[in-house]
Amino acid sequence: MEPLLNFFLIDDSAFDLFIYEKLLIKSGITNSVKTFNSARDALKHLIGQAGSLPDTVILLDLQMPDMNGFEFIDEFDKLPESIRQKIRIFMLSSTIDTRDIEKARASRHIIDLLPKPLEIPFLKKKLAL
Repeated sequence: MEPLLNFFLIDDSAFDLFIYEKLLIKSGITNSVKTFNSARDALKHLIGQAGSLPDTVILLDLQMPDMNGFEFIDEFDKLPESIRQKIRIFMLSSTIDTRDIEKARASRHIIDLLPKPLEIPFLKKKLAL
């Protein structure tokens, strides 16, 4: 059996955080989901956990106030390699803006831009589970 994955959910929507956390746990791919309604809080947590951070999948919303998904990626890029190498990031968005789509595809830190609402079978396929 595959080991369970650790997830961070970063989204300003409390509803999306609640639903996605429940879906991920019910799917059986994780029993560890940390939710953040602020990208800044998620960055602080990553830095604070640097020495004990397990391999983690981040599901990152694109459109958020204060710090959007791309601004999070810009700050993530400044983190030590020892943190970055433990993280796989998928951006979540309902955007149809081709500039956002191209920017996400061009980022070396974003594995893929996934459509909202999140579909667990699609995520499992992207994670190769």
